[in-house]
Amino acid sequence: MKEIQLTHFYPWKPVPDLMVPLIMQEFADNGAKNLVLIEAWMERLINEPGFCGKLKGWLRASGMNIFECHGAWGLGYDLNITELPRRKGMIEDHKLSMEYAAFFGCKTYTVHIGPYYEGMEKPVFEALEQLIPAAEKAGIILAIENGFDPGNSPDALLQYLKKFPSNYFGCCLDTGHANVMRPAPGKKMELYGASYRNLWNNDMRHEPDPIGKLADYLVTAHVHDNDGYSDAHMLPGMGTLPSEKWIPALKKCPRLVSLQNETGALGHRISVRKLCETFDKLMKLQ
Repeated sequence: MKEIQLTHFYPWKPVPDLMVPLIMQEFADNGAKNLVLIEAWMERLINEPGFCGKLKGWLRASGMNIFECHGAWGLGYDLNITELPRRKGMIEDHKLSMEYAAFFGCKTYTVHIGPYYEGMEKPVFEALEQLIPAAEKAGIILAIENGFDPGNSPDALLQYLKKFPSNYFGCCLDTGHANVMRPAPGKKMELYGASYRNLWNNDMRHEPDPIGKLADYLVTAHVHDNDGYSDAHMLPGMGTLPSEKWIPALKKCPRLVSLQNETGALGHRISVRKLCETFDKLMKLQ
């Protein structure tokens, strides 16, 4: 049976550099092996001479590894941005980021395709045409992530995944995003925030089986919980995420290499010990 790795995404950006080695050691002392190369660190790798050596030193001292990368996202980095000068920069930034990710041993590199607008498919296809060959050259799997709007639903992602059949292209299932879009008994549309309803023009389409739809393409997953209405990044067990059903289903996906803890540890005041204990139990679900 293939081994699926557990990796921990930690919000390092507000953490002073002096504290990073201590927190890394906490992960190691609690049995963790792998961390996620987050976008804040990638920005430092690109823009801060000397940070590469600093990060390597922290990892070496703690014995931790980096196994995955979340690429930069948002304005200026999403694949569907339209302003031509920045599109060129976005493509080159992601190419360089994938090279750094591969340098640190990452197996996957997750990106956002961007918020929905009519006609967004064309710039996304054009970006993928350039980024998938770059991923193959770097030896890393480029993964697109599901979201909350019509352009980021499992059905929308499938058009890209089917268009580019490649071992170096796949999908990252964000379980928190999927839980927001999951139908559930007693779920009420009026409890969604206006921003969510507006994305769907008050005609939200729930997705009952995101794992089943994307199973052949899933290479990694961001695992976190919420109340089914908002992207709260809570610890699994704090909300309505059907972990006992979804974790075993994810582990059966043929291409899956990892599950990522993407809990908002600082915002929810969750200790490294609690993170590791919770996710170690989740990894044992069959």
